[in-house]
Amino acid sequence: MSGENLNIGFVALTDSAPLIVARELGFFAAEGLAVTLQKEPSWASLRDHLLFGDLVAAHALAPLPMAATLGIASPKIPVSTALTLSLNGNAITVSHALHQRLRDAGFTGAEPALATAQTLRRIIEAEPAKKLRFAVVSPVSNHHYQLRHWLRAASIDPDQDIQITVVPPRHMVAALRAGEIDGYCVGEPWGSLAAAENVGIPIISSYGLWNNLMEKVLAVRNDWSQREPDLHLAMIRAILTASQWLDNPQHRLEATPWVANAIGVSREVVAMALTGNVPGLAQQEDFHVFARYSANFPWHSHALWLVRQMQAASQWPQDVDIETLIPQVYRCDIYRQAAKTLHLSAPKMDFIDWGNHSQSWQVQSDDGHPITMGANLIFDGSTVTR
Repeated sequence: MSGENLNIGFVALTDSAPLIVARELGFFAAEGLAVTLQKEPSWASLRDHLLFGDLVAAHALAPLPMAATLGIASPKIPVSTALTLSLNGNAITVSHALHQRLRDAGFTGAEPALATAQTLRRIIEAEPAKKLRFAVVSPVSNHHYQLRHWLRAASIDPDQDIQITVVPPRHMVAALRAGEIDGYCVGEPWGSLAAAENVGIPIISSYGLWNNLMEKVLAVRNDWSQREPDLHLAMIRAILTASQWLDNPQHRLEATPWVANAIGVSREVVAMALTGNVPGLAQQEDFHVFARYSANFPWHSHALWLVRQMQAASQWPQDVDIETLIPQVYRCDIYRQAAKTLHLSAPKMDFIDWGNHSQSWQVQSDDGHPITMGANLIFDGSTVTR
């Protein structure tokens, strides 16, 4: 393997924890890798540093590999992923003023996601001239698609009835405090921090919208992966080991100071996110999932769901063969190579139907051992099938 230092980018979010743990516990070093973790100020900065070679890999938004490969809101450079870093982990947070208006309209905090969106629609209909302003971290992100999906389900037009703007994650709380936005959808710890600083209140988790869908991935340029396949596999193995370690609740508490230091947020707030104890939301064991439910597998069914969200946002090119593109970008074959050397069971199938299980269930593995999966409902009853 190459002895060069490998720069891996990340954005200040708690779901960067697998990378931080792999460094702190020596999992990268155990694979013979010298790794520097490079914190980026925004998703746009991280994307550009990955695409133009300053980073060999990155903690990336799940749709980024497809978007970069197709040139959607980015330069057109082939990118792929063979490893999902996390499931879930986002929340929709609103200002105290909007929260009070929701309460005045009947919101109690116990309603499901669709009912909450319908309450928001009544507020919008009552004052159509005062457009609410929501922020997301990137136009090509689960945050954007989750917010749009939530709004559309209640017959709120995300392009006409509200304003959606892009704000880097670390600036969300400040924008909410300044009254520049009325709410946002972002990854933790920025919802918990708004609550801790008495700036806003989380009202819906991404798990409450899409149960256990891929959130962040390890993205690499295709030319680097093809040039350095052994380094790529070693990197995946180190992060897989860290992800397995992280799904022990006690280990998450142990990792809290490392993550807090890396992302520049207090330990107390990071602990809220890593343990699923986000203010304003019911305690959620699966708020962050790093390994269980075969979380690290780059499911083609998840990818197809993201394609559908990109289509709904009018971002998807008309002439792209989806069935050809997804296997080129979400590399189940490379994942299986890495998992096999760690003696981890990998799913036998690349694609499974999604949106039809409210409780745990099982899929077949490539080594004959069943894999337990988590709930996979989508809040409005949508499903993902071929």
